[in-house]
Amino acid sequence: MNSSEHKSGYAALIGRPNVGKSTLLNAVLRHKLSAVTPRAQTTRNRIFGVFDRDDCQIVFQDTPGILAPRDAMHDFMLTEAENALSDADVAIWIIDGTKGVNEAERSLTMKALEGRGLPLIVVFNKMDVVPMEKRAELQQQEAIAAELNPASIHYIAALYGDGVEALLDDILSHLQPGPKFFPPEQLSDRAERFFVEEIIREKAFLLLHDEVPYSLAVQIETMKERGNGVTAIQAAIHVERDSQKGIVLGRGGAMIKQIGTEARIELEEFLGVKVFLELWVRVTPKWRKKANRLKEFGYAESD
Repeated sequence: MNSSEHKSGYAALIGRPNVGKSTLLNAVLRHKLSAVTPRAQTTRNRIFGVFDRDDCQIVFQDTPGILAPRDAMHDFMLTEAENALSDADVAIWIIDGTKGVNEAERSLTMKALEGRGLPLIVVFNKMDVVPMEKRAELQQQEAIAAELNPASIHYIAALYGDGVEALLDDILSHLQPGPKFFPPEQLSDRAERFFVEEIIREKAFLLLHDEVPYSLAVQIETMKERGNGVTAIQAAIHVERDSQKGIVLGRGGAMIKQIGTEARIELEEFLGVKVFLELWVRVTPKWRKKANRLKEFGYAESD
């Protein structure tokens, strides 16, 4: 195969929180790369996911949900989404098919795309759980999405992979001939430690009360391979208030033990080795509003 036959490019996955961007990325890669929970704002960083085959390489950018910023953390998340669009060759706007598009989402998405000249693919996701009687309402939703002049519209169920192959073919049609940007075996631009932190944070998100996850950050303090083939990981879970620390710890330490157990099982699968995981909780007041803390926890643009 000569280089002119090989296509490559960057595809930005955008949309409001909890529409299934991370689920779609995991389905495309057939590998769990991004944290997925039922809670909005699970994804905080832009994450590259590399889809590679002989004829192409598509670098997907999973982004935080597009939303009006309320603090420094939200400012960072919005910047991550905007940076993804700046680097993209095609934008994929994912919409929750069960909820449709509201005016705020349409306005924010239009603003994010304004002046970029990117081909836009609109994707209605979660079609597996859209009741038949509500599918007629999607015609109205199509009209709202059409205001952004998309190149095409798809209906998928990313959780089960339905419609994903056709979407991939469509994305590829918008890319130009070019080389591979990453080695074929590389799934992401992120280091291993990043995904270790994400796995721990995902388990905490799934297990904790509603008010805690958004005030929570995970930081690996040590990660070492022992001589017996075990990887020992020590990590701190940061929260903003003493009351949240008590919730994360749980009665008699039961909650943090459960978080650790579930995280360790997935970490062993991810790393392919036995894992010894030690967690503790630290109170870091108002960390979401402090630029130095955001940078320390990996929520800041690289220098």
